[in-house]
Amino acid sequence: MKIHLAILALATIASSAAHAAGVPTRVEMEVSVEAKGFTVGAGRDTFEHDGKTYTVNTEARTVGIARALKKMDEKRESRGLITERGLRPLSFKQSRTGKAPNAALFDWDKGELTMDEGGDIEKVPLTAGTLDQATLAYAFLFTEPPKGESFKVNVTDGRKLQEYELALVGREKIETELGELETLHFRKVQKGDDKRGFEFWLALEHHRLPVRIRIVEKDGTAFDSTVTKITYPGR
Repeated sequence: MKIHLAILALATIASSAAHAAGVPTRVEMEVSVEAKGFTVGAGRDTFEHDGKTYTVNTEARTVGIARALKKMDEKRESRGLITERGLRPLSFKQSRTGKAPNAALFDWDKGELTMDEGGDIEKVPLTAGTLDQATLAYAFLFTEPPKGESFKVNVTDGRKLQEYELALVGREKIETELGELETLHFRKVQKGDDKRGFEFWLALEHHRLPVRIRIVEKDGTAFDSTVTKITYPGR
């Protein structure tokens, strides 16, 4: 039995290592943001790694009529390490039009997370597997998704630390400007009076990159960010 488990563990590690070796060192994605049937925004994601460290940069802005009504620009950056268990963030920062900047520092040696909302500092215990909002959708580039119907993960945006329960909805084909993509669909489990929704779709033929992300606000408005272009300059 122990031998069987050891072989299974080694096979899983080998599979994850093979997958990680195939992830391009730089990925650039352009996205379109839709709400209520209209294009309201555009964005650009960049993911870079050297096999040991990674950087995620995301940019989003309102466009067209939406920008005329409300100019909104947002930037997020996460930097961290690539471990055998996946991405381990070290720092996160976010800037948004009209809002105080947010930041988070992850001190894994001390087990301490420092959150900074416009100079308002809070320190809380840091538990294994904690991610920031920029890395969450990229979490399975270098490691297999957890087995089972759902799993829990702590996530911070620099303002607060929340526990998400994420459920695997299943394999789905979605239509994009790149054509039809086979994906894994994950959704945050909403409990009680939680009205904020979060979902993401990972493209199986594109290294499990997040090719669609859906955010649902308190009022029920859903914003779908869907990939329009993927390039691999690092190849």
